Amino acid sequence: MANASTGPAQPAIALSCCVLVCLVLACASTGAPEPSRPEADTGRERQRGVLAKTTPTAVTAATQTGNPAPKTDVQDSANAGDARPGRMLIYSAITGHVPLDELDPDDPTTRYRTPAEREAARARKIEAEIEAEIARENRLAVEPEVAPPPAADPAAVDPTANPLSAPQAPQLRELPGSLFESHEVTIPPGEWQNRRELTVVRQTLDVDDDGAPEELRYTDVSSGQLVRAELDRDFDGRLDTWISYENGEPAIQVIDSNGDARADTWERYTGGQLEARTVDRDHDGVKDTFFRYDGGELSTLQRDANNDGTVDRVESYQGRHRARTEEDRTLNGYMDIWTRYAVIDQREVVTHIERDTRDQGKPDVFETYETEGEETLLARKEEDIDGDGNIDVVSSYEDGRLVQRAISDEALSPL
Repeated sequence: MANASTGPAQPAIALSCCVLVCLVLACASTGAPEPSRPEADTGRERQRGVLAKTTPTAVTAATQTGNPAPKTDVQDSANAGDARPGRMLIYSAITGHVPLDELDPDDPTTRYRTPAEREAARARKIEAEIEAEIARENRLAVEPEVAPPPAADPAAVDPTANPLSAPQAPQLRELPGSLFESHEVTIPPGEWQNRRELTVVRQTLDVDDDGAPEELRYTDVSSGQLVRAELDRDFDGRLDTWISYENGEPAIQVIDSNGDARADTWERYTGGQLEARTVDRDHDGVKDTFFRYDGGELSTLQRDANNDGTVDRVESYQGRHRARTEEDRTLNGYMDIWTRYAVIDQREVVTHIERDTRDQGKPDVFETYETEGEETLLARKEEDIDGDGNIDVVSSYEDGRLVQRAISDEALSPL
């Protein structure tokens, strides 16, 4: 009975196994379907597509892991791998944020940023500079404004540029007469500013026999005294110094100091000492500096700064030190600043300054200075505000700082 019951079931089992094998083979041949991508990944693909069209260079740089930015003169090698311009541009395009505060607009690598990024960084830097300048002005605003004393003129104490002692009259070299060639010549009136005709012996010294004498001397035949000398002091073949004599002594010396064939220095001597010197310092043909000596010492120095023929600065000296100055700083022909000096420890220091601030030909501001140690500071200022000749405002200072201000007219109190 058992054999009769199991016979028909075996063909059904075999058929089921065949069906399962066919299904497995079918799945293996077609492959499992790929799962769908999240929506966020699809959005990033779309952004990469846009970047590839708009900034292809940046996208290429971002996909190359071993391509650092081109070398520059200033580059931080430690951060070169993290500062590739392609990644920075992609980051800013996706997020909309760029760390501009950490980048210097003057850094050479800023050429890899967009124009908007460079402009924003530059604006931040300018704002920082403006804030620093405002802070500096605020610090200055709380301190009183004190006019410093005028700086000393280096030419006034430089013996080379401004001799404080009168030099001696020029002397010719003592040379044997055999070195000179002598000829008698006639000098017509007016050639040497002479009133009458002169008959002189001309002595010529030409050591190198080049036809350009280094020295010529003229001696009056009637008196036997030297009346004129002409010298080539730099031995360039051109005469540059002319000396006129009175009673055998040097009286006038004219010098061409720069070799341009034009005189630029005129000196007058009395009693063997310099009495006056006139100089064309800028060699433009206009006399602009005038020295005057008294008793062998400089007494006055006058200057014409703008070559208009009018003196605009006068310095007065006593005991080889500057005592007073007058200046026309507006160069309108009228003095407008008067300064007085004192000598402390052999130094010239300012004691008083008077100013004509209203250009009326008279001072309306009076300043007093005090010197302690190496510092000369403003101690007192008196001002005639309305120009009526009366002092309206008196300001007192200590250590150069305003400590008190007295105003005589209530209408001037806002000042």
